[in-house]
Amino acid sequence: MWNCWRVQGFLTKRSFTEGADVKAGDLFTIERAPYEAETQRIAAELDSAKARLTKAGLDLERAVALRRNDNVSQARVDEATADELQAKADVLAREAELRRAKIDLGYTIIRAPIDGRVGRAEFSVGDLVGPDSGALATLAQLDPIHVYWGVNEEILLDARRRHEVSDEPGNPGPHVKPRLQFADGSFYEHPGQLDFPDNRIDPVTGTQTARAIFPNPDRVLLPGQYVGVILQIGEKHDALVVPQAAVQEDQAGRFVLVVNAENRVSVRRVTLGARQGIHWVVEEGLAMDELVVYQGVQKVRPGSLVDPVIAPPSSPGDT
Repeated sequence: MWNCWRVQGFLTKRSFTEGADVKAGDLFTIERAPYEAETQRIAAELDSAKARLTKAGLDLERAVALRRNDNVSQARVDEATADELQAKADVLAREAELRRAKIDLGYTIIRAPIDGRVGRAEFSVGDLVGPDSGALATLAQLDPIHVYWGVNEEILLDARRRHEVSDEPGNPGPHVKPRLQFADGSFYEHPGQLDFPDNRIDPVTGTQTARAIFPNPDRVLLPGQYVGVILQIGEKHDALVVPQAAVQEDQAGRFVLVVNAENRVSVRRVTLGARQGIHWVVEEGLAMDELVVYQGVQKVRPGSLVDPVIAPPSSPGDT
């Protein structure tokens, strides 16, 4: 977004098509003639000030030479010295004015600092713009693009506990790979890279803002768009998971109900790891291909016989 807050003038040129992708460079031009004329005027005053400084320096040299022979008073030397100092100050003042005039002249060309897609122009050629005009146009960087989201502090605490070894000196910590999911359930094909976790938790929402950067070569993602963010923490590996609905807890800890080959229910104590969507990673207590009760768990008791219906496994990434 650009604001013409530096100089005032009439727009003389617009160098882009609204809604098009643009490269970093010129977008608008404000009439340059008045600022060019002001720059030339101050440059001429600077030349004049430099000429006065040269004369003041020569006058001082003559006064000092004459003073050696007592041909002029010390007061004349002091006056010549003051004249030279004043001439130097005038040169410095004109140089500063010239730098400012050149800066103002440079502001007559409004440039895009980055590549991106430009929106609707708020002003047309011939309009008068100035410090109070507001934005001339809005530029959005689309490739790459940043995605922001809030992470619940309970999830953050759980992640810190599970990966507290990452705080040790020299340990790079777990690898985090963000993925995006659209409203229709489909996934964005390009993975992102986490590049900014905020340094505080919002006391109102209880979340920490995080940001990831995603490649967007096909311009599928647009500013203001809502997407789901799925984080893969650590490298992928095979793990045994059970639905969270299957896990129960009593004073002795967490357990699941399993069905043996005779269709009899028994209690199995388990050690659980991280949550994965609607599933829980089982670190100890279960073997592959064992049957776990996760629907109607309140209706069965350890030791009872059941007629199990085996449901197809769901993806650990389901939510």
